[in-house]
Amino acid sequence: MTTKTLLFFLWFTPLLASARDEPVVLLINSYHPQYQWTSQLTQGIKDVLITSVSTENLHTEYMDKRRFVDDLVYHAKLINLLKHKYQRYEPDIIITTDDHAYNFMLEHGDSLFPDKPIVFSGVNILAPETLERKRNIVGIEEGMEIEGNLELILQVQPQTKRIIMLSDTTGLGLNMGQRARQIKSQWQTDPEKQHVTLDIWDQFSIDELYQKAESAESDTVFLMLAIHKDKLGTYFSYEHHLPILTRKSKVPVYGMWGTIIIGYSGLGGMMNNPYDQGRSAAQLAVKILDGVPLSNINALDTANYSPSFDYNQLKRFDIDLNHLPINSTIINRPVSLYEQHTRLINSAIAFVLFLLIVISVLTFNIKRRIAAQHKLHQFNQELESIVQQRTKDLDNRNKELQAASKILQAHAYTDELTGLPNRRAASRDVLAHIKRYNMDYQPLAIAILDIDLFKNINDTYGHQAGDEVLCAVGQTLKELLRPNDSVYRWGGEEFLVVLPDTVANFSFIVCQRLTNKISQLSVSNIDSITASIGVTNFIKGDSFETILQRADKALYTAKNSGRNQVVIG
Repeated sequence: MTTKTLLFFLWFTPLLASARDEPVVLLINSYHPQYQWTSQLTQGIKDVLITSVSTENLHTEYMDKRRFVDDLVYHAKLINLLKHKYQRYEPDIIITTDDHAYNFMLEHGDSLFPDKPIVFSGVNILAPETLERKRNIVGIEEGMEIEGNLELILQVQPQTKRIIMLSDTTGLGLNMGQRARQIKSQWQTDPEKQHVTLDIWDQFSIDELYQKAESAESDTVFLMLAIHKDKLGTYFSYEHHLPILTRKSKVPVYGMWGTIIIGYSGLGGMMNNPYDQGRSAAQLAVKILDGVPLSNINALDTANYSPSFDYNQLKRFDIDLNHLPINSTIINRPVSLYEQHTRLINSAIAFVLFLLIVISVLTFNIKRRIAAQHKLHQFNQELESIVQQRTKDLDNRNKELQAASKILQAHAYTDELTGLPNRRAASRDVLAHIKRYNMDYQPLAIAILDIDLFKNINDTYGHQAGDEVLCAVGQTLKELLRPNDSVYRWGGEEFLVVLPDTVANFSFIVCQRLTNKISQLSVSNIDSITASIGVTNFIKGDSFETILQRADKALYTAKNSGRNQVVIG
């Protein structure tokens, strides 16, 4: 060994030791990152670990078991992959989400990560006797709230005669279906519940489910248990198929998985919160990393289920809000004027009360001094001066209120981050363009621009860098477009561009210029910033919705064709 090599080794070895001073955490998710349940559960874990573990030392794996639930070849390759990766990056602790990852670690944890502590979350079916043999596993039991949801349905819709529980024959769906059949047997022997028929459907294609939902009787409701695949093996997407099911269904669809039911047009139910579960599991992990013995941590904490509902669905099915439990959470509920401006209104009321008190005191003083004529005149002058001042103050306050109202109105139509008009402003302006188009049929183009791989930018460089990218793209669009063109922050990483008096060929050229300019941006040392655009022109008979659908479809084609390009719809 040369002297230089020895010196380098002596210098580099402490750095390696220092890098391992911070713990390495491996997070194994049962499903895929686009699944809202997994996304929120993971976010809860990250938000807690961020103060204890650097982003670089939090390794996240996705088993994708909703789409590969019965694939043994995939399962074997997954084992080999984890063994290969984490021989080099050995974790200090493993966190699992949902049943598949938990069962995977029960079966393979000793061989993959011997003696490493494991924290589980989101486990619906937990066998305590199994944990008695596994002294290195603790966590949060999610359980399942089938019976609680059945009771809730009868409270919310007491006229219900039939409850159809939806599941499948794979994994969690199979186990929940078995539990549902046990509950059904109990209800059949209960005189107070025999008037309600419980059915379990687990053998159907998605199209058959749609057809049955369209013909459901008015005294029927659906309760979503767990569906991964239909009987044809078609993957059931809560994001795609559930909104279609609820739209076609003549009756409400209840469920217990908050973020994937109530977020996609389900009516509601006794629901749990994946984000809270993730936080709870991460808090246990932090305790273990801080040196708390596993024997001092309760391994059977249960997730909280609470009643949550979608206001729009409650109104759609004309459900009396008085039937809901007192502690219910209702999303999408209209906000009253008082709720919107509580502080401002309360301040005005307080000010008026203050004025009334002042006037009352002054009136009392006038009555006390009425006997002294020479003082009364002086007092009247003082009072007049005070009233004038108060009137001036009121005028000033009214002007302030009017100015505040204008500011609030401006904020309502402006995106705070980019300074661009927002989605609400776009809806208002485009409707005006459509009205004009229907009068003179002058060319009008609409384009939807989406920043490519924006989530990767946020994950890699941080949300502040993502915000800088959004602002830079918005400023670029404003600078490149003509004075009569309009650009809006449509939402997330999307922008809406309106091109009046622009034919199809020229709109394509304009959008090409936009993508070229964006690809030249340099923000926060980000390697590459590109955007995809779908653009289309209005045709006779178009509505806002149809033109957006064509532009969105063209954007989808641009994304699937390699991104950083323009497609005309």
